[in-house]
Amino acid sequence: MESKPAFKDYYYILGVSPDATGEEIQEAYHDLYEKYGPHVSIGGQDPDMLLKTFKDLSEAYEILMDPAKRKRYDEANKQHIYKGDLRRLWGKLSGAPAVDETQQKKKPTVDTLIEIEVTLREAVKGTKKHIRLEEPKSCADCVGLKPVQRMQCPNCRGLGYTSSERTEEVELPAGLYDKLEVRKSALGKYDLQAGRNGDLVITIRLAPHPYLGVLGRDITCTVPITIYEAVLGGEIEVPTATGRVIMKVQPRTQAGRVYRLKGLGLAGADQLVTVEVVTPQQLGNEEVSLYQKLKGMSKDPNPRESLYTKL
Repeated sequence: MESKPAFKDYYYILGVSPDATGEEIQEAYHDLYEKYGPHVSIGGQDPDMLLKTFKDLSEAYEILMDPAKRKRYDEANKQHIYKGDLRRLWGKLSGAPAVDETQQKKKPTVDTLIEIEVTLREAVKGTKKHIRLEEPKSCADCVGLKPVQRMQCPNCRGLGYTSSERTEEVELPAGLYDKLEVRKSALGKYDLQAGRNGDLVITIRLAPHPYLGVLGRDITCTVPITIYEAVLGGEIEVPTATGRVIMKVQPRTQAGRVYRLKGLGLAGADQLVTVEVVTPQQLGNEEVSLYQKLKGMSKDPNPRESLYTKL
């Protein structure tokens, strides 16, 4: 009798509660990706265990970020999923200080929304960007003055604030992809109503690449190979977002075959390499004679025979 696979609490793995929003799940995944992603090497840790941890994180993220998959998962495992606030529970277990009730009652801030364009290389490896923010700043000349007195202020002309510029260096983690939202707490513009800085929400836009494409989170490319490499197989260089890699071409490869390079896509996805067989254009008489000889020796059937049988 086939045994059922062991239950995995994807909410527990990502450290979010079962009612977490997609944004919270996304933020938790990217925090954990920074700690346990394939780019991280932790001394003294079993590499196989780290790999298993990253696979569990990726599996949890894929299921919980897909509404249909998440619904099926919740319905199938509702008796197993812990309904409490995991973050609060972990805080108690770790001895972390509880959030002060006065902090919870603070007026919410307004998010600052921006878009940043990144290259495929930056998306895969991560990057740092400098952004310039123009934000309001309380007018020092008007502090403590009545509204009528502020109207006479030459600095702000009664507004109570002036405009100032601030430049922030923002670190974007590895594993970016198009339309991903990265939230940076308290790095947004100053909110006069709340009395503090809001969050900075960065939407990622992928810059076009001269020869690599993107399909979902897979990176794609088409690579030409010679007829000899297609027939005999061999090793060829393939361009990726971070440089060249060696790919093995199997013997008797047909034109249009797609090879998958694991982990070379976006956010741990793959790179799909489509091979294009290039027919020789400059043939001497001896080469033509050899091809004619090969044609006579070939035992392959007519590739169009199946077309005729269907008529």
